[in-house]
Amino acid sequence: MSSILDRLRAGEANLETQRRIIQGALLPDDELMEAVPLLLRQNDVLYPDAQKLLNTMAESSQVSYFESRETPSEDLSFYLSRFTLNKDPLIALLLNPEIPVQALLTAANRLRADVLDLVVNNQVKILEEPEIVAALRQNPGLSVNQKQKLDDYERLLFKELVSPAEELENKSIKEIEQEAIEEAKDWVETFGVEQITKKELKSVIEEVESVSVIKQLAKMSVPQKVQAAIKGNREVRSALVREVNTLVCSAVIRSPRMTEAEAEFYAALRNVQTDVLRLISMNREWMKNYKIVLILVKNPRTPIGISTILIKRVSVRDLRLLKMDRGIPEILRTMAKRLLMAKK
Repeated sequence: MSSILDRLRAGEANLETQRRIIQGALLPDDELMEAVPLLLRQNDVLYPDAQKLLNTMAESSQVSYFESRETPSEDLSFYLSRFTLNKDPLIALLLNPEIPVQALLTAANRLRADVLDLVVNNQVKILEEPEIVAALRQNPGLSVNQKQKLDDYERLLFKELVSPAEELENKSIKEIEQEAIEEAKDWVETFGVEQITKKELKSVIEEVESVSVIKQLAKMSVPQKVQAAIKGNREVRSALVREVNTLVCSAVIRSPRMTEAEAEFYAALRNVQTDVLRLISMNREWMKNYKIVLILVKNPRTPIGISTILIKRVSVRDLRLLKMDRGIPEILRTMAKRLLMAKK
């Protein structure tokens, strides 16, 4: 890193040095891109020169800076809010996952029409900040298809999670569940399956135990909880999967919004109903994941009829561990020994 950039960060560059930097005389393009926000935060009078610099700088240099995951998010926000960028650099900036949602919210109503799709189709950011939808509505460049997409978002984002209890009184649980599944499928088709790691899920569950989600769910009737289990987000599912009522906890596993990471995490829980573990074992896609198979075998809550089938898929290495595992039923330890003998 150049000493000039270090001096700029420290606020030690005088006005003459700042002007020479902004005129492109002292730094290579990659460092100039980092220097511009620093300069303008210290001396905004240089803004016209900074815009001229971007107009003449090679677009490839700007694209490289904007698409880097190491570019500070505050710099991405700064460039989006302060400058008129050419199309390719602007696309690179909007596609960077580190772009803050607040920056998109602020810019949504004035973005040029040829890049609007990048925000309209950014479901991750819209889920994080649904108000982006309203901001996009104010953009005069929206196409008919984009407006329809926003209609879909509003229909799904701002609909109540559960129906009033009186509306559900004359419906069977099966009807309620099926209607909720269709809505959840609609959600997945529009927004996709939530992406979450097992580590992140553990953090979510710890948070759920201490926040208002539990209080909110406690006020619901069983039919409402079934709706919430199927249509709700991962925080809601994490709370309801441990419900004593099998109609509710089973609905969590049937939800089209359930992810494989959740299945892996829930398979290890020892405070869930056996129906939860049974339904996980019945999902063909999840059973392609060896980790989930092994976790179910090792969980003493898993029905023995399922464990004795799944143990046949366990590797020799893990069978050696299972035959000594006092945490599983004796029948499984015996089976592990027999399977090891058979594989010798």
